[in-house]
Amino acid sequence: MRYTLILLFFILPCFSTLAQVKFLARFEVESGDFDPTFEMAPIPQGLVSFRTISKGAFNVDRVFQYFISDENLNSENIVELPVKNGFDMIGYDLEGNNLFIIFQKGSSLSSEKYVLEIDLKTRKGKEYLLNNILEMSLSEFLVQQRSVIVLGIPDTRPVIQVFNLDNKSVHTVQGIYGNDTQILQIRKRQDIASFEVVLSRKGKYREREISINSYDLEGNLLREIDIDQFGDEDQEIMDAILVSGSNYSQMMVGAFGLERRNSYQGMYALDINEFGEYEERLYTLSDFPEFYNYLDERGKLRKAKEVEKAMKKEKIPSIQDNYSIRQVLPLDDGMLLYFDHFDVVNMRGNSRNTSYSSRTIYRPFPNQGLGGGGVYDPFPTTPVSPNNLNFQVETEFTYVSAHFVRLGNEGQVVWDNATTYNNLRTNYPESFGQIALVEDEFYHAYVRDDKIVLSYLKSGEKVFEDLDFEIELIEENERISQTDYHTLRLIHWYDRYFLLAGTQKIRYQKEEGGSATRDVYFVSKVLFAGDLYEPEEKLE
Repeated sequence: MRYTLILLFFILPCFSTLAQVKFLARFEVESGDFDPTFEMAPIPQGLVSFRTISKGAFNVDRVFQYFISDENLNSENIVELPVKNGFDMIGYDLEGNNLFIIFQKGSSLSSEKYVLEIDLKTRKGKEYLLNNILEMSLSEFLVQQRSVIVLGIPDTRPVIQVFNLDNKSVHTVQGIYGNDTQILQIRKRQDIASFEVVLSRKGKYREREISINSYDLEGNLLREIDIDQFGDEDQEIMDAILVSGSNYSQMMVGAFGLERRNSYQGMYALDINEFGEYEERLYTLSDFPEFYNYLDERGKLRKAKEVEKAMKKEKIPSIQDNYSIRQVLPLDDGMLLYFDHFDVVNMRGNSRNTSYSSRTIYRPFPNQGLGGGGVYDPFPTTPVSPNNLNFQVETEFTYVSAHFVRLGNEGQVVWDNATTYNNLRTNYPESFGQIALVEDEFYHAYVRDDKIVLSYLKSGEKVFEDLDFEIELIEENERISQTDYHTLRLIHWYDRYFLLAGTQKIRYQKEEGGSATRDVYFVSKVLFAGDLYEPEEKLE
């Protein structure tokens, strides 16, 4: 095997009292200049990392590689499995202790596909041909109880099919395929052996119709909820995330506004009971006193006056630019919601384009992924760093702020707050921010260039925001010679621990004297400790 694993065990260095970001452990794999990075997915044992890679510089044949790490990044040797000639990994999913990889040959609609199942305990793999599904451009891949659920676009309309791995049966889900139809979300329901789809269609008068459909694993419709009564006559749901509650209840949350006018007005929450009945709650800027907390004092005062003026005229104050939900954290006493506030600039001439906020699928499970399909996913084949410019459409996004809302069990706003992105420009259309809530501590982090950018809230109050932290090594006799910005990826793992991964060139001191360099793919375990922050004293 041409890959040398270099394991640097967990150590406890002496940190300064101001070290809010602590690098605790690091794992490295020797890497070539054009080697792909690994995908990462949390598992009960710790972490599984995997990729497909060519056998040689001029060899088109590929192999599948994976390794498993524990909570301290102690890792085993890389396991290699063969990949069919001409195929490459395009997506993955986890089901219990099994990792499922979907491979595709080429990029046409008629491309052959197959699934590789890997038992992470026995390390054994098995292949399944997907030879009876429709020709489509794949957008989503899920596995549930031995059934593969694929969402794709055969022309301009979505279709969902369910393929059973054991009996090879294929079922096409009814009620999905149609003009002007988008899938806002698709998610597995392990508790009742079904999956749910949130659909958005344009009605007769171009108004948007939202429905929540539940299907069994043979594609049969179990329940349909039509959101036919929402807000005022001209108000519409802009995007959606569906989350489960107790006793088969659900909640759907997201942004609402006047889509035809490209105007966002705030956040909605639909409480849905076990009978499919729902009750709506609408939240506007009058409910979010800290929405503009990313501005300076003068800017916040100006925006507060604008909101007050609109309310006196009995108008709903509008949110400038796009306001899109990114993640929901269910809590015992409510939930926490994370939105991004950003502008869209189409470099081909149009100054606005809302299709990126409410026309993509949101994946609420951070341990699965489909790369290259335009689907939101914290673990995609294409890295989620804002440095990544790998998009065919020349569209730029200016990220303004991140907005956080803590709701109580009765729907009351416990607190809200916002942190700045400092008008970050990027070509990446989906969320690259990562959040963590541990008791009363809240973290929002992402990678900008070669630095971790961190914001920290305590009990809803902002302690610091947008602080840069350098990437550090564990060994004292090593230095970072070069970092490939485009490969960097930061994800939340558990508790206050995050994972930072990417490729670097490391300069180190040899035992016999002199220095040398090595090119590596690395994974670092990072601890965020916001309580250690001490603000600098203001100069008199």
